[in-house]
Amino acid sequence: MSRILAIDIDQGSAYVATGVARGGSVKLEQVVTIPLGETLTPSNAAALGKQLKDALKSHGIPPGPVVAVVGRDRVILKDIKIPKVAPGEEPALVRFQASKDMTEAFDSVVLDYFTLDRPDADGQMRAVTATVRKDLLASYKSFCQAAGLKLEGLTARPLGTLAALDRAFVTGAVTAPEAKHSSIAVLSRGEKWGELVVARDGQVIFSRTISATSLTAEAMLLGELRRNLAVYNGQNPQQPVESLFIAEAAGPSGTWSGRIRAGLTIPVQAFDPLAGVEHDTSADARGQFAGLAGVLQLKSKAKPLPIDFASPRQAVSTEAANKRIALSIASILALFIIGGLAFGYIQVEKKQARLTELVKEKSALDKEVKELEEDAKRIKIYKEWDTQRVNWLDEIYDLAARFPDINGARLEQFRGEPYAMPKAAKNVKVDKNLPVLVAKMFLKIQTESGKLMDEFQTALQADKKYHHLARQTKGGATAGSSRFTHSYELIALVERRPASEYTRTLSASVPAKPSRAMKGFGERTGGGFPEFGKRPESKAEEKTEELPGGPNR
Repeated sequence: MSRILAIDIDQGSAYVATGVARGGSVKLEQVVTIPLGETLTPSNAAALGKQLKDALKSHGIPPGPVVAVVGRDRVILKDIKIPKVAPGEEPALVRFQASKDMTEAFDSVVLDYFTLDRPDADGQMRAVTATVRKDLLASYKSFCQAAGLKLEGLTARPLGTLAALDRAFVTGAVTAPEAKHSSIAVLSRGEKWGELVVARDGQVIFSRTISATSLTAEAMLLGELRRNLAVYNGQNPQQPVESLFIAEAAGPSGTWSGRIRAGLTIPVQAFDPLAGVEHDTSADARGQFAGLAGVLQLKSKAKPLPIDFASPRQAVSTEAANKRIALSIASILALFIIGGLAFGYIQVEKKQARLTELVKEKSALDKEVKELEEDAKRIKIYKEWDTQRVNWLDEIYDLAARFPDINGARLEQFRGEPYAMPKAAKNVKVDKNLPVLVAKMFLKIQTESGKLMDEFQTALQADKKYHHLARQTKGGATAGSSRFTHSYELIALVERRPASEYTRTLSASVPAKPSRAMKGFGERTGGGFPEFGKRPESKAEEKTEELPGGPNR
């Protein structure tokens, strides 16, 4: 039985967890957060280490061996392929393969790796490499030395987060997936950071940082989670992520797990990495200690850490073997170079001609795409207009055919205006069978009796294309009309329908054509002018009508 300390230095604070290893498992004892005020660097590591020493003493935590974690944002993780070789030659081959894609000098970084249990279909091995800068490792060593602690391991935080989930599976805090080899995702978040880890067969195979801005808004966090899961599922379509676990205390739906569960299609569960420990950490901030609880669990087992920057894997082959590897690699490279030059010289002209053709084809396609985009915009505008338009001529025709006896009723005013249906809320499902209401119709009608109005309103309702009919009585007849004693205003919402559904026929007799003759002008052909060829009557022949007050007036 031994006591172990786990430390995570992030955003100017040191997060410490202590535990006792026993029988391949660990029992968490205490967790504390110690403000340091500064970010850990090689120049201030010793001073910050002394601060930690005093703080641990004040919390009653005795010195002991330390395993530290480094955040995903300071670790470079890569997935590479290597041929299957002897265990002694594997570290050198991994370093050679990883160095080809490095953007920094190999001498300035520390690299460690672990191989995946499941080989590829082509027989090659896959390895996950992790790289940190050497000055970061030196900072942790100086920090622990000044604090009176012994650094026994330095690993990546995502590995600790996955180990914390495995611990929750063992204790039964959460339900493990039914499929043994399924892909699962784990989300942990601190005060200003977040990390997403995807694992399969108990090994980390994918990890991404969550931006600080996404942690402040639920919609942004959901969007980033969906994008990262889509990237992994696109790279591994045969084994997509089947469930998501969030490091926080299980609680009501107001926690992050409850809100994320509502926005994803996969199962979401919460697990408390600090279960069984007395502390005052808030429910959604316990992900800060998930990596620490996990590395304590890893350290309690009788085997090395999967990634340990303090003690990375080293090649154990002899010098002759290293030379053979170097010569073999050099020979292979030489063959590739020679073959590539010969093949390239033959193919370069063909590729150049093909490139020219593709450039022309691309230009033509770009031009066609722009034209199609303009057509698509016009079609969209037309569709929007077509779905909201009303056949007003057909509506007026039907109104005339449906109108009651014109001797007992008259239409004073007809007014139609567009109507926009209110938009439904995002989470409310819209019934597609509901009618599409596109216009609002106002009618002002005068009748001799209310019975005619009732018949007219009943005819509109029977049509079933007019909705929310509202009738208002406006009083008696208007000025100058003693015959029409009832005035009404009728309002209805008009449902959109095609022209083929207007089948009503107007049955009415044609009224007699009125005479167009005008007194004092003789027979007229229209327009108020005499017929061509006729002379107007002389003034002497005109009839003089005496006005009141005498002829002069």
